[in-house]
Amino acid sequence: MKLKLTVKNKIINASEKMSLLKLIKTQLAKHALNIRKVEIQINDLSSDRHGTLQQCKINILVPGLPSINVNTKGRSMLQAIKRALKNLQHILVNKYQPSQPSS
Repeated sequence: MKLKLTVKNKIINASEKMSLLKLIKTQLAKHALNIRKVEIQINDLSSDRHGTLQQCKINILVPGLPSINVNTKGRSMLQAIKRALKNLQHILVNKYQPSQPSS
């Protein structure tokens, strides 16, 4: 699984980047064998009502299946990433995990 993290308009140090990558790997560990590439992009969004928000875009490439795109917003970069990962896990479980046959 390849990870690509892009943060615009913000400088993050190596320790923050490693902790974010570790969080992402642990959240997606259950599906890591089926994921080929993960691209994460963090942007600043300005809003009149809430000030500056962070937008997290995650794109996942799964071999043989359509790619999965998730967009979320949060007050901080960490909150936006956690929300996106939670939504992504929900999509992976509902769409791509075989359902149990009913007896």
